Amino acid sequence: MRASLAHTKKKSGIRILGVSVFALIFLMTPVKAKAAEELGLMGYGSLITLNDAITRALKNQAEMKRAFARLRKEKALYKGSLSEFLPKLSAEFFGAVSTGEKKTVNYLDAGIEQPLFKGGKIIAGKRKQKARVGGEETELEAAKLDVELGIRILYAQVLLEKESTRIAQGQVRELQTAHERMKRLIDKEILPLYELFRVETLLQRSKHALVKHKESYDYLLDVLIETVGIAQGESLSLEPLSDYAELQSNSEYYLEAARKNDPIYRLWDYKVKEKKFERRELQADRFPHINLTARWNRNDDVFVDTNRAMVGAEVKWNIWDFGRLGSKIQAKEHEMEETKWEGEIKVREHEKEIRKLFHDGRALREKVRLAKTLRRERREIYKNEKTRLIAGERGAGELIDSFIALEEAKINQLMAVTDYRILMARLDRKTAFRSLFDEEYSLYEETDYEE
Repeated sequence: MRASLAHTKKKSGIRILGVSVFALIFLMTPVKAKAAEELGLMGYGSLITLNDAITRALKNQAEMKRAFARLRKEKALYKGSLSEFLPKLSAEFFGAVSTGEKKTVNYLDAGIEQPLFKGGKIIAGKRKQKARVGGEETELEAAKLDVELGIRILYAQVLLEKESTRIAQGQVRELQTAHERMKRLIDKEILPLYELFRVETLLQRSKHALVKHKESYDYLLDVLIETVGIAQGESLSLEPLSDYAELQSNSEYYLEAARKNDPIYRLWDYKVKEKKFERRELQADRFPHINLTARWNRNDDVFVDTNRAMVGAEVKWNIWDFGRLGSKIQAKEHEMEETKWEGEIKVREHEKEIRKLFHDGRALREKVRLAKTLRRERREIYKNEKTRLIAGERGAGELIDSFIALEEAKINQLMAVTDYRILMARLDRKTAFRSLFDEEYSLYEETDYEE
């Protein structure tokens, strides 16, 4: 019986040794992946950096052109408000042929009018329009920041799909190699058939992931190229996904930078000023309006024959309207107060979101570190599984499990890094994509948005 047991152990040792030899041979045998699975990632041409792409988008985007058109509209209205200080020329003429004793009838009334006193209405109107111009300038800057944010988020998504495609390509290559290896082992009746089916399922899943990520990459890259306006013969330079900005140590840095740079703070100041000068325009109607007038009047009819010049003053005064004007002034005061507190609410929500982004960023930063550590762990486990397979201590199934776990760790790290990059882009949008100590930033000139 001892001899039988020794013989059995000897046969088992020979079988394990045989499996190990076969595994070692197949591990070291390269199997070339199908050319159809090797999908290219980028074309060739002169490279355009992300900052260059953003500059192009700021000149070409419809959002920017619309914001700039609104600014030019308000500037035109501001010029019109300045002309209210100048005299106004007017003329009215009527000429006709008539029946009766007088065969022709003529009428002419021409004059010039210079405002002398309007109770401050013209000045208030000018300042109101100037506040509107300032508001549209801040809206233009906000539109610029929103366009840049959209491009940076789209750019991070493109990087994610590019790296995911590369990982999927590696999975397909490795699993195709494992599939060929399994077929040979099963042909030798060393492994059961279900191991082959399992590898085929994993391989097909990897092929699906490859096509899915590659199609998403092509779609997002086309959208990004169209958004930016990259011509033929040019390519967008894609930086490594792992290159990202580090979060500052406290949220006060971002809050102070936002208060200094973000247009939302100035926007509501302009809106309150606009309401203030609208109220001042209404208050001006409590005072008399005085105009200096010079007129020439000529009237030629059967009963009238005049030809005279007149110089004088015209005075209009709304002495009492039973409280109509007072009610409008009071309503405008409440509207001004409403606008002020609406701005306070918007600013409070803005700063609340900055704080949330900052603390979410701290959590995501640790998630990135965790994903990186887990990836190193899974890589080491995979190496050890290879060694143990060669030594005959593990089967091919355990090696595939460790490989799939490593690939999942890679994907998790990519997702964590992408989430962190997008969050940092949103946080930088709140600070107008500027450093707290950057004093050299200025708005784009008007010519940058011209057709």
